[in-house]
Amino acid sequence: MAIANGTCDRLIIGGKDRSDACTGKLLNTIYRNGRVGFYFVTDNGAALTFTGLGDNQVKPDPDTAVQPIDGIIYGFDGKTDRAKAVGSCRFTNPYKKPGIVQCRADTPNGQFEASFRTDGNPPSVTGPR
Repeated sequence: MAIANGTCDRLIIGGKDRSDACTGKLLNTIYRNGRVGFYFVTDNGAALTFTGLGDNQVKPDPDTAVQPIDGIIYGFDGKTDRAKAVGSCRFTNPYKKPGIVQCRADTPNGQFEASFRTDGNPPSVTGPR
């Protein structure tokens, strides 16, 4: 898991603007099965995750990748909602200053969107490498 600090510029959950609740932390996971997740966290402990298979990434240049998204996970107040989704996350190399992550996906539960800009410092990485 990688944790980046910075600024959450936009957070749309089910078509509702929740940008004011988004915190300055972004989490990124890569699981052994190749599934990737981008976690946008709110100040009340909720998390919106955009997820997809990393093998399907497209790299338009050496420092940019586009991750197809096939699912949304939204956790709040001990409950978790999941929805199939169609969308993508576009992100830049977090070791180049600053990194950007922009995600957008459509689901049966509405549109989900998030945008995050890192503070220019490298992310902290935990877990197996």
